[in-house]
Amino acid sequence: MISGKPAQKQQLENAFQVFNQVSEQLAVSYSQLQERVFQLSRELAAARTERMRQLAETERLAHWMAQLLDALPAAVVVLDNSGFIQQFNPAAQTLFSDLVEGGLWSDVEETQFLPDQQGNEYRLNSGRLVSLTTRSLHPEPGQILLMLDITTTRDLQERLERRQRLSAMGEMAAQLAHQIRTPLSSALLYTAHLARDDLSREQRERFSGHTRTRLSHMERQINQMLAFARGGRFKPRKLDLVPLLHELVQQLEPQALENGLLLDLRDESGGQAEILGNPDALLGALVNLARNALEHVGPGGEIHIRLARASDGWQLRFQDNGPGIPEALQERIFDPFFTTRTDGTGLGLAVVQDVVLSHQGQIRVQSKPEGGTCFILTLPVDASGEETGQGPLAYPPKIQELSAVRNSV
Repeated sequence: MISGKPAQKQQLENAFQVFNQVSEQLAVSYSQLQERVFQLSRELAAARTERMRQLAETERLAHWMAQLLDALPAAVVVLDNSGFIQQFNPAAQTLFSDLVEGGLWSDVEETQFLPDQQGNEYRLNSGRLVSLTTRSLHPEPGQILLMLDITTTRDLQERLERRQRLSAMGEMAAQLAHQIRTPLSSALLYTAHLARDDLSREQRERFSGHTRTRLSHMERQINQMLAFARGGRFKPRKLDLVPLLHELVQQLEPQALENGLLLDLRDESGGQAEILGNPDALLGALVNLARNALEHVGPGGEIHIRLARASDGWQLRFQDNGPGIPEALQERIFDPFFTTRTDGTGLGLAVVQDVVLSHQGQIRVQSKPEGGTCFILTLPVDASGEETGQGPLAYPPKIQELSAVRNSV
């Protein structure tokens, strides 16, 4: 019995030692658990704070969005997947007085929209014009409608277009007046000759024919300007520059006679220079160019017109012995309504450039400070091989009084 007591004592000591170790482990685990709980509490508090911040930011953005929708001038309507109205802003309520939440948008379309749709623009029965844009709410079901009242904008655009058309018509009328001034002056001069008592029958018939020719040319110019106003374009056809230049000299004879000017026409084309173009439009442009030179050279001046073949087409040179064009003005002379004369319209050279460009040609100017200006026109050669379709134009008749005009063709 006595010998068993030390063994029990040893067992008790071992059990007590194990209990102490387990107690220490439990204490450590409890401490770690407390630390983990504290850490999770801090993380939860931080997450709760961030969540509250996000909710506040979301509420703030939602408030801003609501304010924006209320202030937006465009009408906004939100529909669910079945087409029922879920939400709309005050602009939509103003545009559609019978708009209600929970109503069908198709009913609004049936009662408020007129059938005359043009693209995304719709006319309402109230007379307003709206632009409708539809966007899906994906990934959420439904769609959002954005309608902008463009009635005032469209009215302003129409007024602006009307003003632009009136401005274009005014410019066209000014160009037309400038185009017909030369043939009209020629017709008046020929008509004045018809009143002379010393004319023979042959001279009277010649002056009468010239008058009819000038009036016919003016009629063609007016008709083509009207066609241009209606959106038409000149239909090009094959023509020969040589007879066109003779008709040019014929038109300029009265002015050259009156001012004692020299016109020198030289043909180096070999007798035929064919292009594709409109003879009336091109003749009017050449008259403008030559008349511009005649007005600048003054009495006793000289105008030398030369037709020759160049590497890039037929080249027409109008050389005068006038005072020249200052270098600072050479870049502006083709601008519409730019002129250095108090009685000028500023359209002559602008019309010339437009016509030359419409014939796929080019025009440039060379001028010297000491005097003399040369306008160089280049028109592409027609290589189609078709007939010209125009009858021959007679060479300008010799008028006895027009001794200052020399024709070298």
